Amino acid sequence: MTNNRLLTTDDLSSKQIVATVIGLFVTIGLLVYGYSVLTNEFVDFDDTLLIIDNISVLQAGRFSSVLWAFGHYDPELYIPLTFLSFQFDAVIAGLNPIMFHLDNLVQHIVNALLITWILKMLFKRLDIAVILGLFFLVHPLNTEAVAWASGRKDLFSSLFFFASIAMYVQFRESSNKKFHWASLSLFILGLFAKISIAPLPVVLLLIDWLSERSLNLKSIWQKKAYFIATIPLGLIALLGKDEVLARSSTETVFLLIPETILFYTQKILLPIHLSILYPYVHADVTLANPKLVTSIAVVIIATALLWMKRNKVPAAAVGFAIAITMLVPSFFQYFRGSEIYLATDRYMYGPFLGVVMMLVPVLIWCMKKRQKVTLVVCGIIIIICGALSFQRASVWQNTYTLFMDSTKTADTFGAYEKIGVWLLRNGRNQEAVEALKKSIEISPNSAAYFRLGIAAMEAGNREDAILFTEESLRLSPENSQSLTNMSKFYWDDGDIVKAIEYAEHAVELHPWSEMALGNLASMYTLTGDKEKALIIINQMLDVYPNNKRTGPLLRKLEEE
Repeated sequence: MTNNRLLTTDDLSSKQIVATVIGLFVTIGLLVYGYSVLTNEFVDFDDTLLIIDNISVLQAGRFSSVLWAFGHYDPELYIPLTFLSFQFDAVIAGLNPIMFHLDNLVQHIVNALLITWILKMLFKRLDIAVILGLFFLVHPLNTEAVAWASGRKDLFSSLFFFASIAMYVQFRESSNKKFHWASLSLFILGLFAKISIAPLPVVLLLIDWLSERSLNLKSIWQKKAYFIATIPLGLIALLGKDEVLARSSTETVFLLIPETILFYTQKILLPIHLSILYPYVHADVTLANPKLVTSIAVVIIATALLWMKRNKVPAAAVGFAIAITMLVPSFFQYFRGSEIYLATDRYMYGPFLGVVMMLVPVLIWCMKKRQKVTLVVCGIIIIICGALSFQRASVWQNTYTLFMDSTKTADTFGAYEKIGVWLLRNGRNQEAVEALKKSIEISPNSAAYFRLGIAAMEAGNREDAILFTEESLRLSPENSQSLTNMSKFYWDDGDIVKAIEYAEHAVELHPWSEMALGNLASMYTLTGDKEKALIIINQMLDVYPNNKRTGPLLRKLEEE
């Protein structure tokens, strides 16, 4: 007689269950993000700064690059381990974006599996842990961290963050101190990937409360090493963020926090109209704004309710506390230049652990009431989120697609400047000029004026090109590209002294810029300054060994 009973986890060994779950996550991860891994390019939004023009990535494989990673900011964040991961990708595949995107996807899948493991250990429900792990894997709000090569710092630091928590929960269950030391070590490594995971010891205390419904001095004292570890790296991080913190207004920060929390809540529940930029109008940051007042009231009421119900729904209360705790570092990131930005998708990546914990009691209740219906609904939600993430990942295909998408939610000068750059590089000069003028119309900026200068030169209008470049330097005297172009104008006008002065300053500001180095090397060569020319040419060859300008310059120097 045929046995038609359903296969359950009781029929499988633990190794088979683990293999099945890993296979499921890898398959779904590839279905959602595999195409973008193969097709997405680098984007002109930190990828240029952190990868394409980063000296440590260009010289990956050298010990000097490792030292560079530990001695530099990004330029604001201290992320040496993230820099090393970029170098690792470059050693394997050069500057092929596929390798960088694949590395991101692998880390994202591992993070989803770590969250699943944490939930399984905390709540002893494999089914719920897998569902929520998949929810994290496919949620569109996490796409920015995955599909953007430079989102690595959030992925990598979160990997250490989740792994540290997993080891700590293992320590709690086994009392084996090797897990405690493993947790601490992973946390320290994570701090070197990005300091934003610094609130982890508070998260561990919340997990202690979840397990015991109370906290004691022993539990707090047990976290002393975690707290101590954050001090030196926290101070280093503050040095990189001094300008950002100086621009931050305490009043503005506190007024925007509730609005940010509600914004993320809306995007978690309905992940549509996502963008790389969410600008907020300065004038609206006031208690006279009813939207802000409403947000403050809603967050206070929600927090009070969760506090009162903390013993009835402890997972929800702790999950909420973890999410807010992990968001705290991002609350000091509202100011970027002269603009205010309400939120950033990737800032929810680590805090998403708290989100899925809040959903645990909801799923447990639903599974008790209607298990099959709940599984079907969860399956539909995961499929929809997966489809939305697939679409969202395609937005990151290149600079143009990314910033054109951002203009659907808000017109920002930065978006139109990036669009103009991409159009200019792809020969669509008239469209580029329109986009750049739109950028300046919204807010005059050095980068847009510099590109207008390029467009004017390509159109044969040298006079306008000089005026645009001069305006670019007026707005930003340290714009290395504008300095390089200005040096060329002086050279053409016969002012050799000024030309070399500007060219030297450009190299001083950006010592591994191929354009700036080549320009200065040419000037030294043509003026017969052989010694200086050889220094710059060797400097250029050290970074760009296949540069085509160096050969003719060296031959000319040999002739002299």
